Amino acid sequence: MSVPQPERAVSIDGERWREAAQLRHDHAGWAVIWLAPAGEFRAYRRLPGARRDTALAAATATDLAAQIGQAEQSTRPAAARRDRR
Repeated sequence: MSVPQPERAVSIDGERWREAAQLRHDHAGWAVIWLAPAGEFRAYRRLPGARRDTALAAATATDLAAQIGQAEQSTRPAAARRDRR
């Protein structure tokens, strides 16, 4: 197993933070961070009707965006979901 060079690790970490910033922009209301030690993105938000905050985690920004979409869709009233079909 090779150990990443410090410069490469910083470059990758910077890219992940840019991806987290893009997720925050694309999904207003969500607190999105890149948690480098765990190697994952995390997102937090209190969704309408929820008693507790929603906490999501994923290894990639794409996966986290999909989870955010699913979480937001699950909070829409059933009638609104039927109208979108």
